[in-house]
Amino acid sequence: MLTYMKVKNVALIEEVELTLSPKLNIFSGETGAGKSMLIDSIQFAIGNRSSKQMIRKGEEMASVALCFIDYIGIGLEFLKEHEIPFEENEIILERTIYQTGRTVYKINGAITTRQIVKSLSELLIDVHGQHEPQALLDISSHIRLLDSFGEKSFQEEKETYKKLYERWQEVKASLNKIGDNDRKKLQLKDMLSLQIQEIKSAKLKKDEEEALKEQYDILSHAEKIIMQCQKAYEFLDGESEVSSSIMLGKAIHALQDISNITSEINSLYEQLLSIQAELQDATYQIRRFVDDVEYSPELLLEIQNRLDLIYRLKQKYGSSIEEILAYQKECEKELEELEDGEHNKEKLEEELKILEQKLEQVAMHLSDSRKQIAREIEGAIDDHLHDLQMPHAKFEVAIDELETFNSYGKNDVEFLIRTNLGEDLHPLSKIASGGEISRVMLAIKTVLVLGDTINTVIFDEIDTGISGLAAQKVAEKLALIGKDRQVLCITHLPQIAAMGDSHYLIEKSALENKTTTHLKCLEVPAIHEELCRLMGGMISESTLQSAAELKNRANVFKQKLS
Repeated sequence: MLTYMKVKNVALIEEVELTLSPKLNIFSGETGAGKSMLIDSIQFAIGNRSSKQMIRKGEEMASVALCFIDYIGIGLEFLKEHEIPFEENEIILERTIYQTGRTVYKINGAITTRQIVKSLSELLIDVHGQHEPQALLDISSHIRLLDSFGEKSFQEEKETYKKLYERWQEVKASLNKIGDNDRKKLQLKDMLSLQIQEIKSAKLKKDEEEALKEQYDILSHAEKIIMQCQKAYEFLDGESEVSSSIMLGKAIHALQDISNITSEINSLYEQLLSIQAELQDATYQIRRFVDDVEYSPELLLEIQNRLDLIYRLKQKYGSSIEEILAYQKECEKELEELEDGEHNKEKLEEELKILEQKLEQVAMHLSDSRKQIAREIEGAIDDHLHDLQMPHAKFEVAIDELETFNSYGKNDVEFLIRTNLGEDLHPLSKIASGGEISRVMLAIKTVLVLGDTINTVIFDEIDTGISGLAAQKVAEKLALIGKDRQVLCITHLPQIAAMGDSHYLIEKSALENKTTTHLKCLEVPAIHEELCRLMGGMISESTLQSAAELKNRANVFKQKLS
């Protein structure tokens, strides 16, 4: 049950805090006052899609908090499964959206995801929008509505069917792929074999290209490298009197005789010895490098050809040797799949046969269950339609058997109705008026809600197209639901408003160039004044008396229910 809600900076709402009745809560107000914003705020909090456009102009963020008391415990079990903390039986859903577009969801103060919020809210609250009756005109929605009456075992069987159906589609798609044109498959096999052979014959190594490039650079400059290294060698260790090694040796000899006089001279002497060792090592390396470098036009051409081969392969198969080798593995895998195609085909055909047998069995059970559900609800919906001033209405669920599987089984479902005595049953979409559609939807929802475990139900302008005695009957139906469930209802009809256990007025005001929506809980005589407005707008002694009589009749009806 929704006990409390707080809305901040949503559209025209600056800030609204609301404590709700456990029974029938009525919301009324002038057209455009912002009644839909209240429902939009609830939809926002429970994870429905939204955007930053809902943030009140000039504000940085919008937020909605909903506080539920879960007497049944089904929501608390969900929190335990997802390791979300809670105290006693309270569940608080919060959502905040910022101008940056960032959205934050919380459950009992713990940050969570949109999907978890949506899954939890489906156990706590059911919202029936003002355009939902029109969904009855869409035949494809009928099977979903019928299935919503199914109990837990039926829903579990539907989930089993769904998994089988998804795998069945995957297997069929794989078989279709295997069954492509044989000529194309042969062409593909030949192409893959040639590409694999071309890469294999190259015998590529991962770091080969860099090593080849370095070797190529050395060979292509071999003469210059040898000449310059020989010069450097002569300067360092040549026979000339001015070579570095001879001059350094003389310097070391000069310091040797005085190296024991002071520590500073000794340090310099040791430093020169170290330099001499490094110089000898560098000289040796130069000499060895010169000896290793051998100018060979044949080897240079061989390396050039190898680099050209690698370049051509890179143009075809990847930007590096690693990518070429990876491409080779992909080709080998694809070729293996093609070669194993016939074997895979046999396995998949066998799996498809088994899946179809299982699907047939589950679909048959679902069909039988749907027929049973339909028989159970048809009479109950008829009873509610009769109460809603459709005394000769007859509601029927037509369930057709299909030749092939679909996502629901092997059924097509369509709602049929007869609204007048002596007429035949016809598709609901072709016979019902707007007011009749609203009443049919209310009858369906009444049966559904009273058989469900969800404690909070919202009806957004369920009274569309209804007036007179039918409006009174709709009001009584909402009071019936409100006897065992918490109901939030936005309405324009005085008969429905009079049934409320709590009545909230939504108003809009303009102040300092800003428009703001306000909400207040009404008490008598303010309720009578609002009923007068709903009845025609004039507030007089006679209309106030009529409003009081309407409210009293509603109270008497609710006392009889209890």
